[in-house]
Amino acid sequence: MSKHNAYPTQEVYYLTKVTYNEPKAEMFVEFSNKAHKVVQRHRFFPFTSFAGIEADTLSELVLSLGFKGFSVDEKNGLVFLRALSYSNLKKISNALALHINKLPLALEVERAFLLEKDWAYFDSFEKLGEEFYKVGEGTYSPTEQVNTNSQGLCRVKDLGFFLTKEIPFAEALKVNESDALFLVEQSAWSSILRVPLEKVPKEIGERVELFLENVFFRHGEALAFEKNDKVFSSSDYDPLSRDSTSKIDFSLVWAELFSNNFFNIGPETKNCACCNPITLESKNLLPSSLIKIKFIEDNLFFESSSGSFAFDYHNTNPAKEQRVNKRKEFFLNSFPLGPFFKDSVELLPLMDAKRLIGEGKAVLVSGKSDVVSPSTQENNSQSQNPSHELNWFCLKNESFFSKEVRALNSEMFEVRKLVDAFESSLFHSTFEYFYFKFYFSALSNVLCALPTQLTNTNSKFFSTQLAKSIVSIQEATIAKFREFSEKEGYRVLHTGKNFASVKGFSSLKLAKDFAKESNLPQPQIAGFTGKAKRKY
Repeated sequence: MSKHNAYPTQEVYYLTKVTYNEPKAEMFVEFSNKAHKVVQRHRFFPFTSFAGIEADTLSELVLSLGFKGFSVDEKNGLVFLRALSYSNLKKISNALALHINKLPLALEVERAFLLEKDWAYFDSFEKLGEEFYKVGEGTYSPTEQVNTNSQGLCRVKDLGFFLTKEIPFAEALKVNESDALFLVEQSAWSSILRVPLEKVPKEIGERVELFLENVFFRHGEALAFEKNDKVFSSSDYDPLSRDSTSKIDFSLVWAELFSNNFFNIGPETKNCACCNPITLESKNLLPSSLIKIKFIEDNLFFESSSGSFAFDYHNTNPAKEQRVNKRKEFFLNSFPLGPFFKDSVELLPLMDAKRLIGEGKAVLVSGKSDVVSPSTQENNSQSQNPSHELNWFCLKNESFFSKEVRALNSEMFEVRKLVDAFESSLFHSTFEYFYFKFYFSALSNVLCALPTQLTNTNSKFFSTQLAKSIVSIQEATIAKFREFSEKEGYRVLHTGKNFASVKGFSSLKLAKDFAKESNLPQPQIAGFTGKAKRKY
């Protein structure tokens, strides 16, 4: 079905229900408004998709496994495998997993249908003849440029009739405001996640898990099988429990660092074959890289930029008591690394290695002072004399995470403008205002929670190597912020995974200056006190 981008002059309908009829291989799609309800039928076969495999190769593999009643086709760089029934698709997917060492995602049929159509629950449609055309209203879509017109959005988005049914939304708001707003919030999440209202999970982690399912499915990415080890990460607490502090919030920064404007994070862009880094200054080196250095000082201790590395080092190396005493003596956030002695050789995180070399306390173990021999961690583990353990990202191909993050940011920008327009008008109690306010909040929550979910060992999308990359980026950014803050005369009292507790004159100026000097997204000010004094 072609897209109709003109804003409707006719009746507006909303997509309110999708039902799969397996015996007839049909989807029943319900479009509703206050006066009418129309059900449209679509021929549909359950499918899953694949990236990085040829259609003929996949077809031959499925046939060799003894399956019939399927089809394979290629579109937009992905290969689609369709089956006569959902149960048969699940069987084929499970059988394929044993041969490709990845589990293809076979989502429930209704959600797969919506993702393929690029439709969502409560999308707006106009009816022309017997066909329904989606209104180009700027709902979240990573696959096309959104076309948002705030005036058109205000006119077409009114779902009160569907949610409160018995009474108008304005009256429902007066009768029971919390219940009415709960339904509005659920409708926003239902649209974003492509699941019915009643299937929206309660917990944010479960919601983001569904979002990740949609992301991986949309880009043909199967679930990799690998040994997953827990990745240590600093915990957070509320730094405002201390007097005269400001709370700098990095939680909205992390997902943006996934984009190709920064680290281009993604399972398919990590350690690519085309962009091997050459020197310590190569811009695509990830902070999780371990660099082999030789110390030129004796009995050296230092605080690492990586709390996770320090945690592992402390638990696996001798001299624990000395590190415990050093931590107490100097009030360090984590256990220091050390002691290191002259001519000893160690693998250390990239930021630590560069700092020690710059301070003249160590030299790089390499043929030249600045050259790093590219090799992956897997190859190093098999070597008798391991070199650097490098991790990098691709400079040529954009990761699917990057595409999704950019789409979310674009959508948030447009919806934020719409919410602001409502708030500057008199329409504060309309369904439309609350819907887009919750929609914006949901998108923001997804962006904030993506890194947390990808580093959660309970997630089906957890990967040790990807999680280490994410945590290393977080730690390196916080370490840079601490260094910059102290140079500017501020005192950083505590740092965690998402926050930094800072004592100083103007936390907002500090956040802006740090973002400008580091060429990073600006962290937010989650809270501050008026008692803060500049440290001279």
